[in-house]
Amino acid sequence: MKERRRCQRKSVRIKAEIISEETSYSGFIDNISERGISLETDSTNFLARSTRFTPGNKYQIKFETPVGEPLSLNCKVTWSFKTGTHGIVRKVGLEVIFPPPSYIDFCNSPK
Repeated sequence: MKERRRCQRKSVRIKAEIISEETSYSGFIDNISERGISLETDSTNFLARSTRFTPGNKYQIKFETPVGEPLSLNCKVTWSFKTGTHGIVRKVGLEVIFPPPSYIDFCNSPK
């Protein structure tokens, strides 16, 4: 079956900071596109507060590209679910709101 994504996905493994108004969490981005990010986190504090991580909620995602360029993206949750042996990992899909040109360049770079 053919996927109906608007943008091509790029596999990555980048440490990221997930920031809300109240607190921040750490996680890893596992794939990106010009309009979206998929990430995971295993923070028990994050899981305890997961009821706030629902579709429509907004977060800031900060990370550095493999060449050391810092990026900060405003994102909106599109989906979220628990996974792993005991449900301790949370996978999260985020829409990037108004992606900056530097992020789009990173998405389209070969590495």
